[in-house]
Amino acid sequence: MMQQRLASLFCLSSLLVLGSAFIVTPIRNHDGLTTTTALDMSTTAAIGDATNLKSILKKPSKVLTVGVDCDVSDNNNIDQLEIAILSMQLRKSKVSSIWCSNLQAVKEFSAEQESAKGSFPGPLPIIYSGSAEDCSAALENGASAVVLSSEDDPSTAGENAEVVWKVSSLEQVKKVLEATADAANVFLVDMPASDDEEQFEAIVQALPKTSLCIASVEPMQEDGAEIEIGKNLKKVGCGSVLVRSAIVGDPEDLPYAQFLVEGLTSKASSEFKFTGLTGSTNGHFGGVQANGTVKWRRMEQQQ
Repeated sequence: MMQQRLASLFCLSSLLVLGSAFIVTPIRNHDGLTTTTALDMSTTAAIGDATNLKSILKKPSKVLTVGVDCDVSDNNNIDQLEIAILSMQLRKSKVSSIWCSNLQAVKEFSAEQESAKGSFPGPLPIIYSGSAEDCSAALENGASAVVLSSEDDPSTAGENAEVVWKVSSLEQVKKVLEATADAANVFLVDMPASDDEEQFEAIVQALPKTSLCIASVEPMQEDGAEIEIGKNLKKVGCGSVLVRSAIVGDPEDLPYAQFLVEGLTSKASSEFKFTGLTGSTNGHFGGVQANGTVKWRRMEQQQ
């Protein structure tokens, strides 16, 4: 008995003494499950990686995760309360990540998501996609990760910051891997797959096998084409899809986010269906259904 107790004390002291290399900590994932594990801090602190973000957005089941780009600026007609409501509804709609280039929006989304700790569904990661110069400010505002390009120094975001690397060529992939000593493990392929399908697939195949590839698609395409495009990108090797300008602060934000999640994560038809939500922030839906074809007032107003 004494030997067993001494052995246990030795193991515990070893974890603490070896440069605090390991910390035993409870972790709650987005599915609400809590596990206890020993985190290797020498790995999680690698400059240029995004191990925590990858664990959230890369599903073992290989189901696509869906990120929405929030194109809200200081000039948009959306206030703090509306952002808080929107943030909560996006989480309940099973969106997997929220991307913002606006620092104030990052702060407000992060504050609302933080309030969901210990709940189900849990907080969504907020990813800052604005200027590299403002990465530190974004992290102070609560961002979970920041987006950098191959031209940016990996240390720009700070030693412990999680980084999504934006690439659009094989040369950029090589440059990022060299700059991060192969630590980079989350990549945003920033080019439409339709522009050059062979080039797009070559970039995805050049990424480390254990990394996460995020593809970006344009929003509200004719006949909901972004759904089929996203599913095809999954076949190429992408584990997550970011829909550009999905959220703009209008009444269609929530219905469209729900449409994306349902369409990209299910095997069912991409035909639009109203389910779950009872209305948007302003109390009504904006999506229009005509003869089984998806149409959005937002796009009609832009024509």
